[in-house]
Amino acid sequence: MSVIDSRFTLDAQFDVKRIEEVVRQYWREANIEGKWHEGPKNATRWFTFLEGPPTTNGFPHVGHIRGRTYKDVVLRYHRLLGYRVWAQGGWDEQGLPVEIEVEKKLGLKTKKDIEKVGYDKFSLECNSLVDYYLEKWREVGTRRLGLWLDLERAYETRKPYYIEHVWSFLKNAWEKGLLFEDYRVLPFCPRCETALSDAEVDQGYEDREDPSIYVKFPVEGTSNTYLVIWTTTPWTLIDNEAVAVNPNFNYALVRVNINNNTEYLWLAEPLVPKLMEKFGIKDYEIVRVVKGLELAGTRYRHIYMERVPIHATHIEKAHYVVLADFVTLEEGTGLVHIAPAHGPEDFEVAKKYGLPITNSVEINGIFNENGGEFRGKYWLDVSQEVIKDLKGRGLLLHYETIVHAYPHCWRCGTPLIYRSDRQWFIRVSAYRDRLVEELKKVKIYPDFLRDRFDNWVANARDWTISRSRVWGTPLPVWRCKDDPSKVLVIGSLDELRKYAKFIPNVPSEMLVHRPWIDMVRIETEDCREWVREPFVVDVWMDSGVAWIASVDGLRNKELFDRLYPYDWVTEAIDQTRGWFYSLLVTSVLWMGRAPYKSILISGHVVDKYGQKMSKSKGNVVWAEDLFNRWGADPTRLYLLTKSAPWDTMSVDPDEIAETRSVLSILWNVVKFADTYMTLDRFDPATHRLEGLIDKGLIEDRWLLSRFNSRLRRFINYMDNMELHMAAREWVSLIVDDLSHGYIRLIRRRVWTEESREDKYAAYAVLYHVIKGALIMGSALVPHITEYLWNAFIRKFEGNESESVHLTLMPQVNERYIDEKLEEAFGLLFTMFSDIAEMRNRIKVKLRWPLAKAVIKVENASSLDMLRQIKHLLEYLANVKDVEFVSELGQCNEDEYVRAQGRGYEICLSKVMDRKLYYEALAREVVRRVQTMRAKANLKVDEKIRVYVSTGSDDLLSAIKEFMGYIMNEVRAIDIVIGNVPASAFAMDWDIEDMKIRIGVERVTQ
Repeated sequence: MSVIDSRFTLDAQFDVKRIEEVVRQYWREANIEGKWHEGPKNATRWFTFLEGPPTTNGFPHVGHIRGRTYKDVVLRYHRLLGYRVWAQGGWDEQGLPVEIEVEKKLGLKTKKDIEKVGYDKFSLECNSLVDYYLEKWREVGTRRLGLWLDLERAYETRKPYYIEHVWSFLKNAWEKGLLFEDYRVLPFCPRCETALSDAEVDQGYEDREDPSIYVKFPVEGTSNTYLVIWTTTPWTLIDNEAVAVNPNFNYALVRVNINNNTEYLWLAEPLVPKLMEKFGIKDYEIVRVVKGLELAGTRYRHIYMERVPIHATHIEKAHYVVLADFVTLEEGTGLVHIAPAHGPEDFEVAKKYGLPITNSVEINGIFNENGGEFRGKYWLDVSQEVIKDLKGRGLLLHYETIVHAYPHCWRCGTPLIYRSDRQWFIRVSAYRDRLVEELKKVKIYPDFLRDRFDNWVANARDWTISRSRVWGTPLPVWRCKDDPSKVLVIGSLDELRKYAKFIPNVPSEMLVHRPWIDMVRIETEDCREWVREPFVVDVWMDSGVAWIASVDGLRNKELFDRLYPYDWVTEAIDQTRGWFYSLLVTSVLWMGRAPYKSILISGHVVDKYGQKMSKSKGNVVWAEDLFNRWGADPTRLYLLTKSAPWDTMSVDPDEIAETRSVLSILWNVVKFADTYMTLDRFDPATHRLEGLIDKGLIEDRWLLSRFNSRLRRFINYMDNMELHMAAREWVSLIVDDLSHGYIRLIRRRVWTEESREDKYAAYAVLYHVIKGALIMGSALVPHITEYLWNAFIRKFEGNESESVHLTLMPQVNERYIDEKLEEAFGLLFTMFSDIAEMRNRIKVKLRWPLAKAVIKVENASSLDMLRQIKHLLEYLANVKDVEFVSELGQCNEDEYVRAQGRGYEICLSKVMDRKLYYEALAREVVRRVQTMRAKANLKVDEKIRVYVSTGSDDLLSAIKEFMGYIMNEVRAIDIVIGNVPASAFAMDWDIEDMKIRIGVERVTQ
């Protein structure tokens, strides 16, 4: 009996990083991962997974690793259940995230800088950046983590075949009337100079301090009457065209005294007291109250009529009070300033009333010629200028600041602006009901988070898909130069080549990107020159068609039909409005059904102080740093056990020491088993569990029961995506049941040299449970379980599977489960823990025997079972006699110490007679000799001769009285009292302030 591969040795010290390196090398050499992907022999069931592709624009951090650990655990689990697992990798390689990294690399600040560099060079730089980070993601974010995604067949969103699927979707949408161009108010990032979708906006909200100003609009035909509006965006006042009131609210004309001047202010009547206090006006009177309906049509003089001349050109069409139901009394004055070019609701009001839509702000946030004197100025600077100007002109009634959630660019962090523009959209609103119905069919873990997704879909708006950027999927829409009403949408490269009169001589990988796609010349019978719309597609559409593009589904229909819809996807909670949503929209609009059957929504990570991680704060925890310090398996187990998958997780890398300790305990459990099983020539084929269990002891039956009940719970937790509970169940099996429980209980049994059936029964049980635990744990910590499988299981069963990952999950054996027995052992270990704590109180070590413990048990039905295992508590607690009673009787404080447990009370003797004292000293001698055996590198079965020299009568008496006990415990053939010879390995010790010199000498047999 020997280890099949000498690299897998238990003689070495526990070293996680060495273990992981050995295992990864073994996986490569034996093609274990490839065999895993092939699936079990004759497997008919598939478990299909669609990878949410990480963006290749930076290094993997702990947030990425958390989600990727969940992916691997679930995939490995289903492989253990006998499924063939589809686990294709995938990479999101385009869009703003990549562009911004390249801009930083090249020192570019604006889109005009990109134009100076040239779109060709910029795109090539983007492609090169993707290549660089891709290798980091393959190595650190995948291989070192132990994540078995198929990287050889990983999909890449920059590839021509992939981009063709986006084009095909858009062509299909065009043919259904779902792709359209429109003029609307949209969010723009002035730094990135592009529009954003609602989902992107939702990802970028941050608290921001902005001005909060109350402004007086002069009513026409008066010298001292004003409409008072409130805004937090002073720059939009330049493009103001109306004031809205609610037709059903009461509005008051309030006479006020400001700096000894009488003025009249129109305000919502219910807000008057609060606003007067805010404005610091004590002298006021309401002189008139009317419904908002009566204010309709009231005209005012635009506050920038002179400085912004465009307003003088449409006086008759604008600058009056309109009615709008969206006006509320929650904040402001009840009168809302309307800038149709800068607010979606304002835009709709303008369409209803025929108001001019004046847009003075360009895509880069700079005011254009419509802005009059503000032309050439940045929008944030204009806000400050407006405040200063209004104050100087006496039109600023009140100024303060407000901290509120404001949308920022999800990639660069710049505050967004809303402005009207012409863009391309997908008419999602037309499919809203179908989306809702399809989402109802999807199982969402956890269920309490599905409302977030349901509500977003139920209120889905049309999707802005056009982006004024460079590195992305080109919008495949061409417009006739001579007749812009003619539109051509192209759905594939073949179709492009069919229409093209000129195509640049570049590889397809370049042709499907800017600027090369813009060089294509298209000519048809009805149009001599077609010009492509100068947009790329929203990057969320790239990953959004992964359900078909990932497998080149238009060409690989048989594979696609087998996989789709996918059994499972998982990403973080923000993806209910990102990737999960874009997948759902594209799939339902194209195929009429949801692309997935179930979703696991995971939470975000924060640092140990609860702060959001960011590069600027310097608190990002990088995956490579974690692996270099702790290894992948301890990191995985930490991320699995720390929090539920859907909870926000506070990450403190120092805490990984705890899960590393768990794996060290597993190592020691297996090493213990290997040592004694090898010594006693245990053979699982000969010493079969079924034949020996009846020869075993009650603790053997307990561990079998415990293992099977934990296995049952583990499977149930995994099936319900409660990965944290499954991982904790496994940890408890290793630490509580095996290490702290069973191995403690059987140590005496396996130490004995005689060949007893109950000893082999213990081996059979321990082997069975370790084997099952390694298979269970292989989904959680794939490296160390593989190592121990090869070092231990395949040593005793040479014909077993070459990898723990190619085995099947053990079956729960219900006949071994005895819940009452488990309950009794649970009580036993709790009582032992309490007695250990009581010993600490009276300062008596566990090695020192005590005479008696009387335990009153409240539940009478537990007494019989506890009495059957009282000898185990006597052994664990080192108490000569444990008595379970229904009534406690006297517990004299001079002789006993008392403790109250849950459902029981313990009375522990604290008086020690001379015999107990001598036994305690003998145990102290044993501990020293065992330490010396270890230091001398003696094997477990090697015999020794012990020499002792001491001037202490107590120690000599103890050694003489308990000589047989000491010899048995340390495997000594003799104890010689007297001088320690120079040939012996000797050490000086201090036992309870008594000096003793001990020598140890190997005895050759």
